Amino acid sequence: MNDQPELQETPERPAGILTCLITGFEVIAHQPQLALLPILLDLYLWLGPRLSLAPLIAQIRSLLATAPTPEAAPLYQSANQFLDLIAEEYNYFSLLNFGPLVGVPSLMSLRMTLERPFGSRPEIPVPDAGVALGWAAVLLVIGLGLAAVYLWQIGLRVSQETEVPIPGPLSPGKLWGYLMQLMALLLSAFFVLSFPASLLISTLTLANMNLAGAAMTMLFSIALFILLHGLYVIPGMVQLRQAPFPAIRDSIILTRLDFLGTLGLIAVMIIVAQGLNFVWSLPDASSWATVVGIVGHALVSTALTATLFVFYQERLVYLQTLRHAYAANAARSHADM
Repeated sequence: MNDQPELQETPERPAGILTCLITGFEVIAHQPQLALLPILLDLYLWLGPRLSLAPLIAQIRSLLATAPTPEAAPLYQSANQFLDLIAEEYNYFSLLNFGPLVGVPSLMSLRMTLERPFGSRPEIPVPDAGVALGWAAVLLVIGLGLAAVYLWQIGLRVSQETEVPIPGPLSPGKLWGYLMQLMALLLSAFFVLSFPASLLISTLTLANMNLAGAAMTMLFSIALFILLHGLYVIPGMVQLRQAPFPAIRDSIILTRLDFLGTLGLIAVMIIVAQGLNFVWSLPDASSWATVVGIVGHALVSTALTATLFVFYQERLVYLQTLRHAYAANAARSHADM
């Protein structure tokens, strides 16, 4: 006797990637104001003052005067070049965008440039690590507040456009609290796991660069696998009003339900986003034509976020349908016994 009863009728499969993508772009076509926050954030990062880490980087460089071993010299040189780039061009205000999905989409946070159409940009120096940590805390909290408003608007419009029977988004204030809980969880996990990972890489670097490269590849693959299973965490928090831990649990379940579909969605989103980001970045930052790239990036990024929400809702409804069908079939089998 089978433990799991077979379904007499297979529920209709959820909508595919192309259908969800079309729906996502229809949402932004009907409600273009959803892209306003990304536009305003990018305009500030482009035209506003730069929060400079140059003084802090200078202190770090003084502590790393020479490479620990001759074998590590190429890696040491690359690290120094990266630090120079951060010191010269990085805008610490970019922390207003915590990351993909968790923050408001931003084109200018990725374009490390000092140029703007009028005059030189004023700089606010960050003198030491303590001030840097203080700025980071303030910027992340503000950025997550902006993200809560942004995601709430998209979740509300997607629910109205699709008319799927789900609770819909919480108020921006409560969603902000959930996002800060998720940020604390992610940062805690990062700091707990980064220490043994960095220790492993450092040890292998001193022993053998090839082993260190293999270890870095393995750790990167594990991180990608984890991120893949966390794709639906934000949609779950927004559309199903879940706290971070239930959202993570359900995200893993939904990813396993349609692993290839989830993988395909990520591939399509990356191709569309990165391909168009190249186009949006073509205008010179000293030209007002950059506004076109900022607006285009905001519209497409918002449409892709809406696509993810639609894709999530389709799989959520399909999972619920499967559960109801199995329950009904089990009850029918029990009644026939």
